[in-house]
Amino acid sequence: MQEEGYDSKGVVTPHASFLALPHEPAAAVANLTALDRDFGAYDDRYGFRHSVDTSTGRVSDFVLALDQGVVAAALAQQLRPGLLQRPFRTGGFRARVRPLPAKERFSI
Repeated sequence: MQEEGYDSKGVVTPHASFLALPHEPAAAVANLTALDRDFGAYDDRYGFRHSVDTSTGRVSDFVLALDQGVVAAALAQQLRPGLLQRPFRTGGFRARVRPLPAKERFSI
């Protein structure tokens, strides 16, 4: 059962719409609204569920912390542009982080 208005068949993830906010805010909000309205993708306790198969209408049973982190970061960026990029561009971030990978021991 494909819902009307969803041209692509397959799995979509709500957190991707949050990432689109700076580029297409009205479309991103409309998509999030539709994912909840048409599929029940929003969980009142935890936020958006991981994914929706728009072909079948199946909504993931999972709410992933990783997805919610992306949502929080995207909202922070939307509310305070540059908030997340600024620390990477200023304050010696590179000098503090560059030595860290050298301490890692990888064995594959």
